[in-house]
Amino acid sequence: MVESENNRYTWMDPLIDKITENFGVDLKSVRYEVSVPSNSFYLSNMLFVNITARSNDQGGKKMSIQVVVKKPPLSESLRAMARTDEQFHNEIIFYEKYGKGHPEFPCCLYAEEKPPIDSVIVLENVVAQRGYDVTRWKYEIPLEYTLAAFREIALFHANAYAMKEQRRDDFFDMVKNIRESRYFPDSNMKVIINGTATRSVEYLRKQGYEQGFCDKLEDYLGNTYENVMLKAIQPDEPLATLCHGDWTLNNTLYKRENGELKAMFIDFALMRFGSPVLDLSTFLCLHCAKELDKDMLGNVLKVYHDSLEKCLIENGVDCEKYSYEALYEDYKRKGLFGFFIATFFLAMQMGKATVDLQALTDMQPHECAQQLREMGGDEISEILANMLLKLKDFGCFDHIL
Repeated sequence: MVESENNRYTWMDPLIDKITENFGVDLKSVRYEVSVPSNSFYLSNMLFVNITARSNDQGGKKMSIQVVVKKPPLSESLRAMARTDEQFHNEIIFYEKYGKGHPEFPCCLYAEEKPPIDSVIVLENVVAQRGYDVTRWKYEIPLEYTLAAFREIALFHANAYAMKEQRRDDFFDMVKNIRESRYFPDSNMKVIINGTATRSVEYLRKQGYEQGFCDKLEDYLGNTYENVMLKAIQPDEPLATLCHGDWTLNNTLYKRENGELKAMFIDFALMRFGSPVLDLSTFLCLHCAKELDKDMLGNVLKVYHDSLEKCLIENGVDCEKYSYEALYEDYKRKGLFGFFIATFFLAMQMGKATVDLQALTDMQPHECAQQLREMGGDEISEILANMLLKLKDFGCFDHIL
C-alpha cells in the first residue's frame, strides 16, 4: 500500500507503485513526501519526491530514494507555447536512446509518453543523491564555473561524435525521432526574434555609432529568424553533433569533488542535431555577456576543444575533422545564434522581468516581443550593444557585412 504525506498528490499513488517496482525488491509500507522546487525556473511541472519503504524479504530493511517527477504544465496556453508534447517526447527519447546507463546524467527511473497532460518523466534527484546543485549565479558567473561547464559539454558533444561514427544507425535513428519544438514555420519565435533583434542596433544609433554599419545590419536583421536562426540550426557535417539545445545555467548543476568543480546537465527536451556552437553561444551570451570578448571567447573555445579532443582520442575517433580551426570558423558563422537568444531573454535571466511568464504567454506575439525588447531598459540595451561589437571583432559578422 502506498501512503502520501499530502492528499493533494494522491494522483501520484499509481506512479509510485511503478517506480518502486524498479527497486527489484518486494516492498511494504511505501510512503512518499512531496515538495516543490523554488530556486529555479522550469516550464514543466516539477516535484521533488522522497520515497521510503521497507523490504519484505530483507528483514524489513528500510529503503529510500529521492526522485524528480516532471509533468506537463496544466496551463493550455503554456503547453501550446512551449510545445510540451514535443518536449516530453524528446526528453524521453534522450533517456531511452542516449542517456541510459551513463553516470554523467541523472538516472531515468520511469517515463511514459501520454500527451497532452499525462506524460511523465521520473529522474534520480542528483541534488539529494549525488550532491549536485544549481549555482547561485545566473549571469556574470566566475570563470571557473564557465570552464567546468565547457569541459563537460565538450564530453557530451564528443560522445555523440563517437556514437555518430561508431554506431551510425543507432545515432541517426535517434536523430530522426527528435521533434522540432521551437523553430518551425508558424512558430511565435519568429515574431519574438524579429521583434527584438535590432534592439542593440537601435541603441548604437542613439550613441552615434557609424551610420553605414547600423543601416546595413538593421536591414539584414529585419528577418533574423530566417537569416540567422534557421540557417544556424541546419546541421552541417562534419561538426554536427547532438546538442543539448537549451544549455543554460538553469540546466547545469555543479558540485566540488576532491577540490575539482564538476558540472552535470539536466533537461534535454530541446535537444537537436546541429553545430556545437548552438550550445556554446547560448551559454556564453546569456551568462558571460559582459565578459565576452575575442580573448575570452578564444580561451574558452580552447578549453572546450582540449576536452573534446581528449574524449575523442579515448573513444578511438579520428580528431582531424574536429580541429580547433574548424570549430573557430564554425563559431564565426553561427555564433550569433546565442546572441539573438540573449536579445530576448537576457533581461529575464538578469532578473529584470516586469511581467511573469504566464502573462507573456497570454499576450499576442507582437505585444510580447515589444515587452521583451524594452525589458531592462538602457542597461540591457548597452550590454547587448557591447556584446554585438565584441562578436563583430571576433568575426561573427564577416559573412554578413
